[in-house]
Amino acid sequence: MNVFIIFAIFVGFSSASHICLDSPCSSFNVEADIVLVVDSSNAFSQVVFEQIRAFIYKFVNTLTISPIDSQVAIYAYGTSAQSVISLTGGSQISQLLGAINSTLKYQGSLEKNLFQALAKVSAEVTTNSGLRNADYKKILVVISGEKWTGNQVIGSSILTQLQQTYNILSVGVGSNSITDQASDLINLPGVTGNTFFAASLDQLAYISAWIASNSCSGTPSSTIAPPSTPLPSQSPSVSCPLGSLNYDVYLILDVSNAASAADFAAMKSAVLDFIAPFPVADGKTQFALVTTGMDSELYYTAFHKGQSRSDIINAVSNLLQDTTSGQTLNTALYAAQSYLSLNYSTQNKILVYFTSTTAWDVSPISTMQTLKSKYQVSPLAVQWGAKAATSDLTNFAGSNCVNTYSNKQNSAVWLQQKMCSKVFC
Repeated sequence: MNVFIIFAIFVGFSSASHICLDSPCSSFNVEADIVLVVDSSNAFSQVVFEQIRAFIYKFVNTLTISPIDSQVAIYAYGTSAQSVISLTGGSQISQLLGAINSTLKYQGSLEKNLFQALAKVSAEVTTNSGLRNADYKKILVVISGEKWTGNQVIGSSILTQLQQTYNILSVGVGSNSITDQASDLINLPGVTGNTFFAASLDQLAYISAWIASNSCSGTPSSTIAPPSTPLPSQSPSVSCPLGSLNYDVYLILDVSNAASAADFAAMKSAVLDFIAPFPVADGKTQFALVTTGMDSELYYTAFHKGQSRSDIINAVSNLLQDTTSGQTLNTALYAAQSYLSLNYSTQNKILVYFTSTTAWDVSPISTMQTLKSKYQVSPLAVQWGAKAATSDLTNFAGSNCVNTYSNKQNSAVWLQQKMCSKVFC
């Protein structure tokens, strides 16, 4: 799905299962050259690595593998980079499945040398080894569990070259990918919407559909920012000029099916109304975005990287709703922590949570208290749906920091005035 990041995600942390579930393109009719680069280090236990191997095996079985349909090359990285199978070999399903079963090796190493693997991809995946013409989409998927070692990947000439050839998708698996390297995984693709964070292994099935969705011929390989829109006037009920404020705002938005489609669309409009009057820029208010449903995803919005209003407005506008229930807010908080832990100099930090449910898989209260204490971030909650228990939201954010369901139409102004008053819980 478009991230972003997605988990977030995961942390745009993307944003992943939403698009794949609604995509008109299935993996069966994908026609693409797909290169998988898999972390085989001790970021994963051998048991977890075997589950990732099984996921890859199932994923390629959903594709139509042939020299005129989809081809898959596989690389792995740890202490060294391993060439598992080329695109030519990966155009035959029997060879591909055999390589996944017998050639893809678990290294279990301390080293996590992704740079070396990307260098091998750059050198080896050519027309001589099966790379086809521009009629076939080029997809490079990096599956990672922890922060990389070795040469710097982000900003390297190797990565820049690959970004020009491939639509790069980054997948973070496990909580360490969220807490230790969310920023790198978000920046790896070079465009918004190409990161998926799976905090738990039961989310691997969604990754399969997400990769297929992004491999469809109609899916864009880059994100073009929309034309800038005029800065709207703020409400006269807001007591300070919003342009004078300097906040980091961590948005966490419920994308589960707890809300009706109409209510979900209305929630997005309320979020956009909240954002719209701010002249978003470095040195002014900026917005990070995490979505939460049965998975949580951190979206790339150029947060603290020259963010503009269009970056965050475009990301929110393009959000799609999950077709499933459930919410992983605790995971979403870890996604937000990936940015909080970078300790930006912004003094004012708030976490704004819009939700229609409090059917959390794990209680987020302790995690929120830790973030509040460690990073001085203040939570605010918007009770968008009646299914979200007021008592739960009060425990999460504080008694005077919940905008209740009866006042949800005034959510934007309520949040803006909270920022003006700087009175939190």
